[in-house]
Amino acid sequence: MSGMEYSNENAKRLQRLYLTGDVTAQRAETIRQLNLSAGESVLDIGCGPGYLCESMAQIVGPDGAVVGIDVSTDLIAVCNRQKASAWISYAIGNATELGQPDASFDVVVCTQVAEYVPDVDRVLTETFRVLKPGGRTIFVATDWDAVVWYSESPERMAAVMKSWEAHCAHPRLPRSMARRLADARLHLDGASVFPILNLQYDDDSYSKGLAQGIRDFVARRNDVSADDLEAWHSEFECLSGAGQYFFSTNRYLFRASKPAATPL
Repeated sequence: MSGMEYSNENAKRLQRLYLTGDVTAQRAETIRQLNLSAGESVLDIGCGPGYLCESMAQIVGPDGAVVGIDVSTDLIAVCNRQKASAWISYAIGNATELGQPDASFDVVVCTQVAEYVPDVDRVLTETFRVLKPGGRTIFVATDWDAVVWYSESPERMAAVMKSWEAHCAHPRLPRSMARRLADARLHLDGASVFPILNLQYDDDSYSKGLAQGIRDFVARRNDVSADDLEAWHSEFECLSGAGQYFFSTNRYLFRASKPAATPL
């Protein structure tokens, strides 16, 4: 995986982040585009705290199945504690070695995970393998160059965001996703953008939780001074109080499918 740490503390931070209005709306859009039906089997690669799995389970119902995998034992523990449906199962799992039978899922979803895996193409070939013929998938990823975050010190902002790039293996993954999907023999069915825009820096904004995660990660790298990093982080409260706060980013959603009849 990437340079991110998957500790219990990070699991709690992710829980808070995934319950913000921004990420809740993104999750709803992902589910809308999945177009799930009752009785379908779904695999969530990198399920995090399991909120997407829980929502999908409500749609597929007891005749379906939802399987969530994640590399973090702490996150899987969270998932199992809050599991609300008998047809959901969670397990420790690696995105490049799914450990699931061939052609066993109608749907595979991978949200904000593929960019963290160095061998991202293996994730796509594994997705192809476990999908049933005619099955479909959605990959959601961020291009970190697409973040627009106002600061009165653009040079400091640039230094912090440059350091942050190291938190994932592919910080610009969306630019190559169409080609990668085709190389994995998946048919690209469509792509779209889900925007996140914050004009306030508060607990329900995605960017506040993101800023905390960036601060903690960059602090461990020691390529931005502690004073600069603290000034970067503390500026947001001041900007928000003055009505000058601005944060925007895009999520890129790629819909693809496994051909009903695959060539030999």
